[in-house]
Amino acid sequence: MNKKNIIAFIAVLSIFLIFTGCKTVSTASVIPQSLQLSGSDITVGEVLIAEMPYSNDENLKEQLIAKALKDSKYDFLIMPRYEIVQVGLSKKMRVIGRGAKVK
Repeated sequence: MNKKNIIAFIAVLSIFLIFTGCKTVSTASVIPQSLQLSGSDITVGEVLIAEMPYSNDENLKEQLIAKALKDSKYDFLIMPRYEIVQVGLSKKMRVIGRGAKVK
């Protein structure tokens, strides 16, 4: 290979790497908000359990958490654990976690 071919190859490779290396940046409105709490900020309570029929709904986890917290005095679940349970011929999804309340 002569010098012109090597330079052309490096130029094409560089342009290819520039375009394939670029990624789309998401807007700030899509990024979920987070809250940082310490142990003295919350009161941990009893274990809460909720169960719903399993489906491919992408909001099923949020619905389960809302159902678990519905009739309780707690604000959120700490370390929720999700299980898919076979009940007869149907599948159910279950969430188990400790209820917590902000002081």
